[in-house]
Amino acid sequence: MSGPKVVRIVTREEIVAICEGHLQRLDQAIATWIAEGRRTGALSDEEIAATRARREALAALIAADAFLELQKKVPDEMAFLKADLARRQQVAVEQAEQAAKRRRQGRHSATTLLGALEAKGIEIPAELHGQLDRLRAGDLLEHADALLAQGFALLTPAAGRTLNDAQRALANRLMPAEASANFETWKAAQRAASRDPSIDRLDRQIGEARVFLDPPAVAAFSSRLDALEDEVNDARKSLLLDSLILDLSSAIEAARARRATIAALEELTAEIQACHTADAAIFVERARQCDLATAPDVVAELIRTGQDLIAQVRQQQAAQARRNAILSGLARLGYEVHEGMATAWAKDGRVVVKKPSLPDYGVEVGGQAQAGRLQVRAVSLVANRDFARDKDVETLWCGEFGRLQALLAEHGDDLLIERAMGVGEVPLKVVAELDQPSGTETAMRTLK
Repeated sequence: MSGPKVVRIVTREEIVAICEGHLQRLDQAIATWIAEGRRTGALSDEEIAATRARREALAALIAADAFLELQKKVPDEMAFLKADLARRQQVAVEQAEQAAKRRRQGRHSATTLLGALEAKGIEIPAELHGQLDRLRAGDLLEHADALLAQGFALLTPAAGRTLNDAQRALANRLMPAEASANFETWKAAQRAASRDPSIDRLDRQIGEARVFLDPPAVAAFSSRLDALEDEVNDARKSLLLDSLILDLSSAIEAARARRATIAALEELTAEIQACHTADAAIFVERARQCDLATAPDVVAELIRTGQDLIAQVRQQQAAQARRNAILSGLARLGYEVHEGMATAWAKDGRVVVKKPSLPDYGVEVGGQAQAGRLQVRAVSLVANRDFARDKDVETLWCGEFGRLQALLAEHGDDLLIERAMGVGEVPLKVVAELDQPSGTETAMRTLK
């Protein structure tokens, strides 16, 4: 079948570009995984080294021409990193939740203990008093239990210490006599007393806030929680509680969404940055100005712009690679291919190449290379010719087309026939110097 053909070409160069784009996105995903993992304090150097080794193994698939394997495994690796990061963040949230509980328990216990000591008129060493004040203020101290134990020991009845009735009544309210026998018993009682189901539910949200919000926002929410705990009016306390829950939920949800969109933008930017075009440079500069404070709709619109840009660039690069591959193959077959032909093809939508051994004939390659589908056919360069030679020329082109396929295959390019007419099935198209329309255009349209 050596008449006019519709062919499809896929070059190794365009597939490599796609694979390299996958790797660039993966590099950014790894960078995000490392940064966030270190921020949560749960990522080892060994884990980082193992991840980078997996990345290098994936990159080696390009040299092995294992393109499909790479295009499958890279998204799998990125999905794994995202899931692993989510797991680490979950652990960090749980740790922060427990820290919030310890903070509240320490605050409650220190408040109760200092109140009892002061009610009994017991002198507290300045250093201990300062540390207990820090606990009462909400500081999270590693040695909180030891400090509370020291303060509790001061409550042991001392000879000669007398209390009036009012002091004794106040002390008993703050520190019941039966709770004074054992520190562990007292600590357990304080833990139970500080447990408020309506406030406990906030510990989880405070934990999430510490992972996903910036420190000033976390401090503001923590201050609101402290004020809520100190509120004595039940109706107002309930109102403050509902408001805090709603505000925390909204802030955390927004922070998660912002992080996700910024991560998506960074991955896209990593791929676009490697394109080295003027439009790509402009996009990268715009993307670098975005951060977690940027409005989500601005980031989303920029992502859409970037997706359109990368699709356009990939299409242009693929078209150029296809034109170069075809022209290079024809040159190796002995056709006269000159500098600028690829540009002329892109501009005019077709190009005709000639062979010195067949001065009155040539090969026309037409169509938009962006789509990957081309039309190729033998053509006549003169109207007045020996028509009997036309079939011989088409038969000759049949063999050369097979050789062209083989030459391209050596470089990893695929040239596939999608539709073809037989030798002599339609007259040869005449390509005059000015490319005047000919009667064969009707036959050509049957291929479109």
